[in-house]
Amino acid sequence: MTTDGRAELQRIARLVEVNRQRLEELDRRRAEVLQVVEDHRRTAAVLESLIEGASSGRAAGHVGIGAGVSLPLSSVASEDEGRTIVDLGSGVYGERTWSGALEITIERQQELEDVAGRIATSMKEVEATVAQHATAFNALAEQIEQAKAPTPAPQPNAPQPPESVDDEGEEPHLRARSVRRRFGSELTLDD
Repeated sequence: MTTDGRAELQRIARLVEVNRQRLEELDRRRAEVLQVVEDHRRTAAVLESLIEGASSGRAAGHVGIGAGVSLPLSSVASEDEGRTIVDLGSGVYGERTWSGALEITIERQQELEDVAGRIATSMKEVEATVAQHATAFNALAEQIEQAKAPTPAPQPNAPQPPESVDDEGEEPHLRARSVRRRFGSELTLDD
């Protein structure tokens, strides 16, 4: 195998590996984003339940704070619905009604779903790139293998090659073919 061929195979193999690592990273990030989306869905469901309960005059519940302890939650009798503290972004918190907190939560959830969609699109592009590089690698490896593959030895029942005669009229002789085979000479993406 030529050094140029081997270098090109190694370059393509590196591209495949880099893109596979990128794909794994994108998949990890997408999973993290989807977990946050699910948190927002649960929060929105709780807020919707509280708002519905407030409109019927019976909004109450408990909020777990950890270690098996929960705090009671109910709306103030003078208000239709309760109020909550919401992260408005960049670590800034503000007080909002339950419906205001629901609006913020749904808006964030939609933004996160958009991010997850963009990551999924990027993953498809990277998968296509990996497939393209893997195909190029396999094609190049096959070309190199064919170029260095020895001519197969004649089979015992196969027709023999024609005899040749020397220019000086000596006896005819058969051309000898040399067969070189290597054990395990197939190329892989690791080469």
